[in-house]
Amino acid sequence: MDIIDRQNAIELGEAEALDLPKFDTYAICNLRGGIGKTTLSFNLAYYADRIIVADTCPQCNLTWFFDHDYLSHVSVSVYDMLLPHFVPGLGFATRVSRSISATNQYFEGKNAFFLPSDNQLYILPSQITTAIVQAERMTGSQQTRILDSMLFSLRDELRRELSETKTERCLIDTSPFFSGATHLAWHACDALIVPVRTDQQSINSLTLLLRMLSDPSSEFRKICPSNGHTPKIQMIVLTHCGWSTVKNARNVPNKQTKIYIEKTLDIIRQNIVHFTTDNPDNHILLLDDFLGTGRISSAKSKPIALLNVGEGMTINRVRTEVNSSVEKVKRQLKYISDSIWWEREAKIGLPVE
Repeated sequence: MDIIDRQNAIELGEAEALDLPKFDTYAICNLRGGIGKTTLSFNLAYYADRIIVADTCPQCNLTWFFDHDYLSHVSVSVYDMLLPHFVPGLGFATRVSRSISATNQYFEGKNAFFLPSDNQLYILPSQITTAIVQAERMTGSQQTRILDSMLFSLRDELRRELSETKTERCLIDTSPFFSGATHLAWHACDALIVPVRTDQQSINSLTLLLRMLSDPSSEFRKICPSNGHTPKIQMIVLTHCGWSTVKNARNVPNKQTKIYIEKTLDIIRQNIVHFTTDNPDNHILLLDDFLGTGRISSAKSKPIALLNVGEGMTINRVRTEVNSSVEKVKRQLKYISDSIWWEREAKIGLPVE
C-alpha cells in the first residue's frame, strides 16, 4: 500500500498499523520551530497510557499545556534534574514527575505524568560545554566514565522516573536548537519522530538533522558515548498537509503537498540507513493542517481527540470553530500512536484480548 492509498485507508478506518519496530522512548525533534513538535507531543501523550512526557524546551510550551499555572507551582524541573550531572556538589532529584490529570482536567483517568521544563534550560548548553571540557582533561577509563555519565544523564533520569511512577513509555519534546537538552534527548531516546512542515525550510532542517546524525565533525558526533549510541528515525510526520478540492478526489494531496511528499521520500531513500526499516514508505505519515482545530486545542490545552465539530472560542478577537476536518485529524493522530507503541499487554506477556 503506497502513502496515498494508506492515507485513504486511515480516513476510512481500514488501515492496519505500520509494521515498524516498537520502542519505549521517543524524542520528537526537528531543528526548526513552528512545525508541530509540541502539538504532536501533547496529542500523542493523550493517546498513550502509562507514559511520562518530558518537556526539554526552555520555552515551556508543553509544560503550559499540562499546567497553566506551572510558574506559580513550586516544583522541580528537568533542568534541576539534569544540573547535578554537570555541576559538582549538587544533590540529585527524585520523583520529579507530576500527574497530568492533577492540572489538566482533560487527562482525568489517564495514567500519565509530565516532567516540567524551565527557562533556565537556555543556559544548560554552556554548563554542559564547561563540564565536557573539564572531563576531556582526564584520561583513560575515568574520562570515558564521566563523559558517559553526562551524555546519558537524561536517559538515566528518565529510567529512574519511569521506575518510580511505574510507567513504561516516554515522549521527549525538544527545542528547535540542538545544544543542551536536545543533545541529551538524542542519547536518551530509542528513536526519533521528526515533524516536517510542508515548506522548504523544514526540508532543509531535516537534511541538517540527518547530517548531524552521520557527520563525524557534527556537534552530535564529535563527542559520543563509549557505546556510540545514535538514534534512528522511526517516523517523519509531514505536517500542514493540504488536499485536492477536485470533485471525487478523496484524500488526494494538493500540488504543494505532493511536492513535499516526494522531496521527503527522496531524502528518506538517500538516508535509509538512518531509519528503523529499509522501506521508505514505512516512515512518512501525513497530518492535516490543523487550522482552527489546532488553535482551539492549544488555547484550551484540550487534546484534539476530545474536540467536537462546532466547538468554538474567540482567539485574539476572532471567533474560531472546530470544523468537520477534526475527525480526519483524530484518525491520523490515532494511527501514528498505534504505529509507534508496543501493545502493553503483549509486551508484559499478558494475553491480548
